[in-house]
Amino acid sequence: MEHRQLVHFLAVLDSGSLTAAAQRVGLTQQALSKSLSRLENELGGKLFERGTRGMTATRLGESISEYARDIIASAGKLRHTASAALGLERGRLVVGLSPISAASLLGKRLTQFAQNYPNVRIDVEGGIDRDFVAALHRGELDIALSSQVGGQYDGILLEQVSSEPWGVGGCVNNQALQDAQSISDLADGNWIIGRNTDLLDDIIAETFSNAGLPMPKPGIMTTSVLFSLHALSQSDFLAILPQSLCRDFNGILWRDLSDGAWISPIYMMRRRRAHMDELVSVLLRELKG
Repeated sequence: MEHRQLVHFLAVLDSGSLTAAAQRVGLTQQALSKSLSRLENELGGKLFERGTRGMTATRLGESISEYARDIIASAGKLRHTASAALGLERGRLVVGLSPISAASLLGKRLTQFAQNYPNVRIDVEGGIDRDFVAALHRGELDIALSSQVGGQYDGILLEQVSSEPWGVGGCVNNQALQDAQSISDLADGNWIIGRNTDLLDDIIAETFSNAGLPMPKPGIMTTSVLFSLHALSQSDFLAILPQSLCRDFNGILWRDLSDGAWISPIYMMRRRRAHMDELVSVLLRELKG
């Protein structure tokens, strides 16, 4: 069997669709189907069943999936190691960073690491935990740092390396926010609501309930952090945001009005069975401070 056949197999497994998998690996659906057929012939059984919901792995497909991920990930590390040994590069790390992680102290420590080790090439990929899990399994990332980790993922190790406080952000000239002593003082506020507080929703709702307030209704609903920050700096809107995103943005005032209750952990994510070389170990030590 060939390395690329396993890449094609995992693309279908992760996407659940021949169409999406073909786009991911840059093949036509016909070429991808032929590659899967050749792999099935070598293994002696079907890897997928077609259904109304797309491609579903058979028992054989499920049983080989983790081995396939190990092979792909190890091949990626082998290429990096070989390149270093041949002098093509002195070292390379690929790190996934969620928006909050990137804006936090961890992002600054990663930048400092790059300055301390100028012969190491660092590739930084944006995304959230779901993106990182798939990329880690494919061997495309060495580690990832994310605040939105909703639970355990098969084959992924999670280690908390930091935490991020959340509060209410608004324009520096917003008098109500300047004077607020508690969340109840913002009962008449206009709110921008995002979809990045999922893991804090219960404790945020509890804070508003204890103040005798319903959860704020959105005047604006958005998934764009950059839009939120610009809108806040130019209006009387308020938003619940992590401190790190507001700290260095001109025109934004950030207040902790939950007595420290709104806080989310930031996790380091890596493949459970991935080899941790010395470069990754050094990076992790410096990220932890």
